Amino acid sequence: MFNSGGNRRLPALFLAATFLLLLIAVVGVLWRAAGPSDGTMVNIGDTAASSDGVIVKETTGPTPLRVGDRIVAINGRPLAESVAHGVGGAPVEAGTTLPYDILREGAPVRLEITLHRFGVADAIWVGWPTLLVTIVLLGTALAIFAVSARERAAHAGIFASAIGVSTVAFAGYFPLEAVDLVAGDQFWRWYTGELLFALLWGGMLHFALSFPEFTGRGYRTRVIAGYAGTLVLYPLVAGFGFLTVDDPLERLAIVGSPALAALVTYPALIISVLLVKYVRNSDPMLRRRLRWLATALGGGAALYLGMWIIPIALTGGSPIPLQYHTLAFLPVPLAVAVAIQRHQALNIEVVVGRTLVYGSLTIGLLALYIGLVSLMSVAFGPGNHLWEQALAAALIAMAAHPLHSRLQSMINTTLFGERSDPYHVVSALASKLEHIHTPAEQLPAMVETIGTALRLPYVAIELDREAGSEKAASFGTPTTLSHRLPLTYQGELVGQLVIARRGARQLLGRKERSMLAEVARHAGTVVHTARLTTDLVRSRDRLVRAREEERRRLLRELHDGVGSTLAAVNLGLHAGRRTLGGTPSADMLFDRLSEALAGAVTEIRRLAHDLRPPALEKLGLLGAIREYITSLESPELKIVLEAPESLPALPPTVDVAAYRIVCEALTNVCRHAKARHCTVRVRVTENLRIDVIDDGVGLGSRTDTGIGLGSMRERAAELGGEFKADEPGTGGTAVCAILPLPGEG
Repeated sequence: MFNSGGNRRLPALFLAATFLLLLIAVVGVLWRAAGPSDGTMVNIGDTAASSDGVIVKETTGPTPLRVGDRIVAINGRPLAESVAHGVGGAPVEAGTTLPYDILREGAPVRLEITLHRFGVADAIWVGWPTLLVTIVLLGTALAIFAVSARERAAHAGIFASAIGVSTVAFAGYFPLEAVDLVAGDQFWRWYTGELLFALLWGGMLHFALSFPEFTGRGYRTRVIAGYAGTLVLYPLVAGFGFLTVDDPLERLAIVGSPALAALVTYPALIISVLLVKYVRNSDPMLRRRLRWLATALGGGAALYLGMWIIPIALTGGSPIPLQYHTLAFLPVPLAVAVAIQRHQALNIEVVVGRTLVYGSLTIGLLALYIGLVSLMSVAFGPGNHLWEQALAAALIAMAAHPLHSRLQSMINTTLFGERSDPYHVVSALASKLEHIHTPAEQLPAMVETIGTALRLPYVAIELDREAGSEKAASFGTPTTLSHRLPLTYQGELVGQLVIARRGARQLLGRKERSMLAEVARHAGTVVHTARLTTDLVRSRDRLVRAREEERRRLLRELHDGVGSTLAAVNLGLHAGRRTLGGTPSADMLFDRLSEALAGAVTEIRRLAHDLRPPALEKLGLLGAIREYITSLESPELKIVLEAPESLPALPPTVDVAAYRIVCEALTNVCRHAKARHCTVRVRVTENLRIDVIDDGVGLGSRTDTGIGLGSMRERAAELGGEFKADEPGTGGTAVCAILPLPGEG
């Protein structure tokens, strides 16, 4: 169901599921409108709820109940007794009067409460911040889905948004009331909303897995497990409540909260998924997209805690009314939209640019209005004076135009880069290149600076070769729409600057083309230098490889040719001794010839060992290192090899250099370090890394002048690698060599 690559029906299925959830949301609103209300809002999960009753958290509509009243019984029946025999009961109609037994400031009071129709429209109006966030969230998800219906993140976004709308319609806007515990079926309406809220956490995990993309296997399994986990956890918690809690109201607080387990576990799970994605993926584009989402989520959570949760916990109140708390998370869908626009997530080109401008303008004006009204309420006391409303409206009208212009400029720069000032890119590029000294680093820095500054989906530099073009550096993901600018040096074509267009309808402007032509004119020198450097490195690699191949050829010649000849001569000498020997002069002659032959064999073996150690041919790199370690170990020195079970096939130049460096480093440890323990580490990633660490006396004055250190440094440099020898803070000596492994081509 979730494999978007090959199922053409998948977008239609998600769209159908979304509209079904929206219809369910309408059912939730109509369900609430059909039931009576006592004007209270209670929280069965409140720690103060017990067998004594439930506490009124808020009041809505006409009711003599007050916030803080503890409702003990309704219609003469204790709430705990009613809940113990099943939540809800016979339906009651609006206009019915019921006696409520309450505790008010510790004193028992009986009130006659006349039920009334629930004001759905009033609740929606009071909760407009939640409605605004819901509309923006669903609208952004629909816009993404409309343009990129086959993307996994689009599926997750639209489905999770629809679940969120249904959750709000069933339980978010219309909370649980005290009368719902003893009469009617409104509890089950609220309970359905809580079930949807549990599923919503699965939807958020679904989005975290898919945004901006999913790499690896098991996507479908993880998504299904994410949704199923929210429902599997609930019976476990409910069972715990049935088995361990005796008080009916306290048990209802656990059993009647399907989202409780997901609320505790899923936030950490979602954060972990995003962190693992960020750490494991080195793609800078994906990391930027995730940073936008993480910033919005983290900022919203911090604002929510700082403005509402912590003040309410400490003082019982908050500086801003609680009804505005959902606005803290309004930047989340906008951040996703910015990530889509700015970094081309989901391959969407232009979808929500103007929506961002006017959405941000609306949020800014609303925040300004709320701030002005709050300030005037503090200064002049609460009230609905006409002059206060008129003054706030006038100030909002005065701020609208400059705020719109400012937001338009900021969002354009954020989404599309320095289009209006393209020469700023040239200045930034020059400043960045000043601090880079190697041509190999200059080309990646150049394409990244151009791509980031102009918000281009793809920028690359290709070198011109006799065999064709060769990509030297790239930034972003290539598209089918691109421009190619020639890069020249002293009239010679040395490469091309490839620029991908932002979309089919988005052409590069005149200033941008002029700026890119200026960059291309200056980039020719850098590209020429990089090409020369690349040619030099490749020539050096070819020479090193040719030398090693020649050494291996000589080794075979010595072993198969000279070695066989000397062995035959040795057999001839033995045969001659048996045939012609017997006299002192003949025996002396044969002894001298045998000694000379033995010396020649020894010299041949020494030459063969210098050309390529035989242990490498027989045992491989790790086996040869283990054999050498065995030959050096003694009671005074313990040597440990830390390495994988096997290594990939290494070029002859690399394994010889690695073996020589390890042998030279261990020889230094035995001769000079006076160490008791030594560790040899061998690791392979993109390079072959060798570490030899001992606990001896350290380097002293041998850091630069030692023959062994110089030999190891030369072997690493010969292959284009790195070598370092220093004294770690724990004492002793640490030798590190990094030898590059050749890539494809």
